[in-house]
Order: sequence, then structure tokens, then C-alpha cells
Amino acid sequence: MKPKVIAIVGPTASGKTGLGIEIAKSWNGEVICVDSRQVYRGMDIGTAKSEGIWVESEFEKGGSINQLFGARKTFLVDGVPHWGIDLIDPNEPYSAADFKTYAIEKIDDIVARGRLPILVGGTGFWLKTIIDNLDLTATPGDSALRAQLETHTLGDLFHEYKQLDPEGAELIDKKNKRRVVRALEVTKLTGRPWSHFQVVGEQMYDVLQIGLSAPREELVGRIDTRVEEMVARGLVDEVRRLKDAYGCECEAMTGIGYRQVCAFLSGSTKLSEAIEEVKRDTRAYAKRQMTWFKRDPRIVWVQPSDSTDQIMETFLKNNPTP
Repeated sequence: MKPKVIAIVGPTASGKTGLGIEIAKSWNGEVICVDSRQVYRGMDIGTAKSEGIWVESEFEKGGSINQLFGARKTFLVDGVPHWGIDLIDPNEPYSAADFKTYAIEKIDDIVARGRLPILVGGTGFWLKTIIDNLDLTATPGDSALRAQLETHTLGDLFHEYKQLDPEGAELIDKKNKRRVVRALEVTKLTGRPWSHFQVVGEQMYDVLQIGLSAPREELVGRIDTRVEEMVARGLVDEVRRLKDAYGCECEAMTGIGYRQVCAFLSGSTKLSEAIEEVKRDTRAYAKRQMTWFKRDPRIVWVQPSDSTDQIMETFLKNNPTP
């Protein structure tokens, strides 16, 4: 029987973190954060990492994960272990394939200790690599083509990509040049749209996906409030510190919040304009997230105020622990 896994999905600021903690407390679970920005050390405020504490790990002493990933501490948020946080430095390369390897090891470890793995995050493709066991080795690469594409402007690249993969253009961050280049690279090499280039393997887990879908007006308000809180907590100082250490050109610094504040620090825009752009881009990102997740009919959608007790009880009762 396949191990049971819960996945909490949905757009940014919809309340996934809170629900993940609630379910973990009720059902003896541990959270694996599936967020392509929270893996970076030092990127805390701009990635909305939950406030928690690092403690000496009681779970991995001498274990295989400790050997593979150097994990010696556990990040506790409201007493709940959270994994997938602070795995690498911002200037280190990290891919969906790297995270898949990490997540599989972590899920196996959590299950072996008789606890429930709970995937929480909005990075849809990373979630899909785990839930549907995508074969990422099948995605080709060509460094020469990539270098040639890099010489073009972002506007020209996105225009070309939109012609080749209209569906993918609705999902991708069109202001992130590296991601547009990668999508174009795959599309050109294979003759197939990047958004369709997914080789599904045999599913490893029995997964219940719970999606959070807040009303648009409420979500917009949450996003705007979150951005303002980030600024108040010291987002500009965080980006300045990272800029001094790594520069603004590394992949980690192209994310929402970081690239806009980098523009302010370089003198190309005012702080007020940068903040408004962060809000706009975050709202656009939330829309892309919903577009991605709404394509999956397996997701059980709830409102932030809804109880998930019955959904969880039914899933665990009908799928007993092996």
C-alpha cells in the first residue's frame, strides 16, 4: 500500500501555512515546504517564511538524510517540524529535480517515524514532480542555445514564447528572464510546448490534495497587507544585505520582491514604485498559481474558513496506514 501524503496547495497569501500547521497538529504530521524561494538561506522576509526556531534534530541523528543533505537541526513553527527551508545559499544552483530528491527522502523518513507528511506550498511544478513522479531526466538542455537566447531582450523572448506555447505563457513569470529562456529552450529543442513536457511516472504516494481558494477581493487584500508587512519588517535591508553578498543577477534574486527592491537599490525606481510593483506582480503570480492548480481535477477545494476535519477523516479512514 502506498504511503499517505497530504498536499496543501493554492495561491500565495491564501492561508496554506496556517492550514498545514493545523492539520499537522491534529493528525500527527510534519510539514514539507514546497516553495522554490524558501529553500534559500537568508531570504526570509521576502519569501514569507514563517517565524520559527531551529532546534537540534531528534529525528535524523545518524540517518541517511543527515548524510545526504547535512540536516542537523529542525525548524519548528508553532511546535510543528517544517522541512524544505534554508537548504542552500542564494548563489547555489537548485532545480526541481534536486528538490524532488530531497522531498522523497524526507517523506520516507517522516513515514518511517509513523507520522504524516504534509506538503505545503504554491510552487505548482515542484509539487507535481512529487505527486505525479515526473521524470525530470527527460527534459533536455542545450547550453549553446541557452546562451544564444540570453542575448535577446526579455520582451522579445516572451513574445516568441507566447507564439509557441500560449498555455505556458499564461503560467510562467514573464518578468523572470531565466525561466522564459528555459521554457523557450525546451520548446525549441523538442518541438513540443514546455507546458506539455511532463513525463508522468508511477505514483509513489496516495495523495490528498486540499486547495485553498479565497475570494479574489479578499486575496488581493491579503497580498497587499503581506507586502506592506514585509516592508515594515525590513525587506529593503534584507535585499540590500543579499545584494552586497551575492549581487542581483543570481537566480534567487530574480524572484518577486527581490528584483523590484534591487531596482530601487540600483537607483532605477523609487521605493514607492517598487512596492506597488511587488503588489502587482504578486497578484499576477497568484492568478497564475490558480490557473495551474485549477487544471488538476483531483484537488479538493475549500475556503480558508472551512473545516477540513471531515475531508481528512474520510481520506485516512478509507486509506489506513500500511
